[in-house]
Amino acid sequence: MLRHKVHELTFASGLKGLVIDTPKTGVVVAEVGFRAGEFLLDTEKWETAHLMEHILLGANDYFPKARDYQAAIEQNGAYNNASTGVYDITYEVEVADFEWKRVLGLMLDAVSTPKFLQEEFDSELSNVREELIGRGNNHFRHLNLALRQSMGLASLTDQERVDLMHNVRRSDLLKHYAATHTLSNARFIIAGNFRGDYSEIEDMFRTRLVLPKGDGRIKLPSEQARQLESPLVIRKPSVPNIYLYIDAYIQRELNEQEKVAMKVVNTMLTETMYSRIFGVARERGWVYSMGSGAYYANDLSSWWVGAQVSKTNSKPLIRLVRDELMRLKAGIIDDQDFEAAKKHLLGKTMRAGQTAGGIVSRYGKYYFNDEISNLNSLPRLVKNLRSDHCSSVAQEFFEANLWGLGTLGSVTQKPAHDLQSYVEEVFRPVDTPEAK
Repeated sequence: MLRHKVHELTFASGLKGLVIDTPKTGVVVAEVGFRAGEFLLDTEKWETAHLMEHILLGANDYFPKARDYQAAIEQNGAYNNASTGVYDITYEVEVADFEWKRVLGLMLDAVSTPKFLQEEFDSELSNVREELIGRGNNHFRHLNLALRQSMGLASLTDQERVDLMHNVRRSDLLKHYAATHTLSNARFIIAGNFRGDYSEIEDMFRTRLVLPKGDGRIKLPSEQARQLESPLVIRKPSVPNIYLYIDAYIQRELNEQEKVAMKVVNTMLTETMYSRIFGVARERGWVYSMGSGAYYANDLSSWWVGAQVSKTNSKPLIRLVRDELMRLKAGIIDDQDFEAAKKHLLGKTMRAGQTAGGIVSRYGKYYFNDEISNLNSLPRLVKNLRSDHCSSVAQEFFEANLWGLGTLGSVTQKPAHDLQSYVEEVFRPVDTPEAK
């Protein structure tokens, strides 16, 4: 992992940020995030945050049009973009270190003085529609969003968002911007070779991010997952294969050791060509690719398994998933699999932190609760992990019994219920008569 030091800057306005000093890099990566995501909006106005993010990095007090601003940003190959999620809107730049002050200053100016021109709003309505339609062609994404929505979480599919976006007016953008883009509601992370001198960064954010102080950091929502009694079936006859997701939840966030444990669990199950689910399924010709992973929000944790599989191979695959999850439920983890997964995860962790951008992405928890992750502890956490840590956290997911199965494709309720019956075995309490 790239050697680095972390320093936190705090301002009287409530603005806070991390400076990550990375001596062996020739680029600067900076992000500025606001708690301004879709959870703050009524359903009919869901696309307000996304449309605002698209238009904000456009015309401002210093550039009459979006293309003029982008030309100034990109003249030496810098990268500038923004993204909207359920919780946050994030603006980012990646730039050669010889011009980081110029480019970052331009982005902070844009965030501080957007014009939200009606003509740019009109054009971005069409652009966002094209974006959402394109995303809607990703069947995994469609299924994942729909399953989260069905289980009671803040989510809408891209197809629904296309229909809703025309409820948004320019005035909605102005209102959302004023409510969310304040200094006390902002956090930033910047990484580069600063040689321990953070005065220029502090001055940059004090003089170029010119916003109202605001009333503090907007609180994250408390989301409650619910179990699905029946599988979610999204029927698309034009899709010959079955896309399937299993989502399981517990109503708390895992600690760092438990998160590492889940990474090892997923490595053992699906991460490699010799993993216990994907490796075996691939060897038997059942599936080309599949995956599993974990997702963490404010007060809940999610564990998912997903695959694209033919109708013929769907039952053999889901039975294999059931069998391997049942082994975990019983606390059975082979030493060889466990040690191999730890080594794989350790190498992958070190490899992922070799760039400034990679380092910044690993500190994303700062946007959630101002927590500064200790990346230097990750290798130690992996090395000290025991197999019972993995089985313990997996068993908590099984015992919570908050799960759902989603399918998409040319599949009907009957085969979807057949697939769900195998998953039900995993989450069924062990002391029930049916489980004996």
